[in-house]
Amino acid sequence: MPERRLATAPSIGSDAAPERPAGGGPPRASNRVRGYRRIGAHENFFLCSAICSAGKALGSDIDDLLFYAAHTGDLFTPLYAAEAGNPDNLPCDSGLTNYFFDPLAVKKAFAAMGRGCVYLSNAKIREDFRAAMDAVKASVDRGVPVVAWGMGNVITRSGTRHDPMGEGCLIGGYEGDTLLVNLYPGPERLPEGSVDADGYSAIEGGLDTALGLFFAGERLAGHDPRAVCQEAIRSIPLFLSLAPARGYEGRAYAFGQRAFEAWAQTLLDDRLVEGRNEAQLREAWWNLHGSPYCCVCTAAAWDFVGKAAETYSDMDIARRLLPLYGKLREGKDELWALAGGFWVPADVFATRGFRAGAAEILRRMGGVCAEILRAFA
Repeated sequence: MPERRLATAPSIGSDAAPERPAGGGPPRASNRVRGYRRIGAHENFFLCSAICSAGKALGSDIDDLLFYAAHTGDLFTPLYAAEAGNPDNLPCDSGLTNYFFDPLAVKKAFAAMGRGCVYLSNAKIREDFRAAMDAVKASVDRGVPVVAWGMGNVITRSGTRHDPMGEGCLIGGYEGDTLLVNLYPGPERLPEGSVDADGYSAIEGGLDTALGLFFAGERLAGHDPRAVCQEAIRSIPLFLSLAPARGYEGRAYAFGQRAFEAWAQTLLDDRLVEGRNEAQLREAWWNLHGSPYCCVCTAAAWDFVGKAAETYSDMDIARRLLPLYGKLREGKDELWALAGGFWVPADVFATRGFRAGAAEILRRMGGVCAEILRAFA
C-alpha cells in the first residue's frame, strides 16, 4: 500500500464567513453560553472534545469525543517523534489534530453528526476581523459555541505566552470583543482566578493567531450513520501508512508502526537516562514515554471498532479488525502492568529492565499496525 503524506497546510480554502441569521438583531454588549459540555483535562483529544461539545449544544445525542476522533484520525494514529531519541523533546499526548492542522478533518467530524460546517481561516479572520467577530457573536447568541483550532494570547501560570495554544477549544461567550473561551489547559495551569464559574477564560486578541474557526451549519440531507461509520473504518489505512511529516510548528512525527519503532528505539538508548537525577528523570520520562502512552490510552479504537461490529453485523472489516485492536489494547495494558500504573517512578524508568521490557511490547504493538494494514488488502 503506498504511503500517504499528511498535509501540513489547510487542505481546503476558507468558506465565506457565516452571516447573522435572518431576523437576528445586532450583537449584544455581552453574552455567554451556560450549561454547556466543558472540555476536560483528561480528554487529551481536545479538538474532538470541542466538536463533541458543539454537537451537544446543537442537540446531538452523541456524547463521546472518541466518535469524532474516529473521523479526525486521532483515534487511529499512534504517533511519536520521527527521530529516535526524541532530541527535540516532542510531546504527542494530544493526538494527531494537536500537531497537524487540517480543516477538512473538522468538516468530516461535523458531517459525521449530520451537520455542515463553515471554516474561517486565520487569513480570512485578519482580512475582515469585524465579520469574524460578528459571526462568533451570532453563534453564541444562538446558544452554540464556536470551535476554534488554536487560540492566541493564552498565558499560562508560569508566564508562558502561546500564540496560539495549539489545542482545540470552545468560544462560548463575549464581552465586547473580549472572547470567553473554554480551553485546555484548565485552572491547574492558567493564572489563579482567571477561569470563571462557567469555565471560561477571558481572551483579548485571541483570533489574531488562531489557526481557524469552525461554525456549525445546517443539517445534512441523507445522513446515513452506517455509511459514516464505514467511512471512518476505511480511513484507517491512510492514517497508519502516513509517511513521517512535519506539523504546523515544523516538528517531525512518525506514525503507525514507525512511531512504535522510534519509541522502542528511544527507550533502549541508555544515554537518555544516564547521569540524571530524580527530578530530571521525571521530566524526561513524560515526552520519552508518558506522553505517547497517554495518547495510546486515549485512543480506544477497540471500542469504536467493537461497536461497529456489534451494530452492523454485515460489516466484515469491523469483525476482522476487532481482534487486532484487541491486541493493541492488550499491549497498552501490558505497559500499565509493567510500570505498576500510568506513572513510572523515576528509579524504575532509569532501569534497563523496565525500558527493554517496554520496548519489546511496543515493537509487538507496531507489528499489529502492520497486521491491521494487511487486513484491508
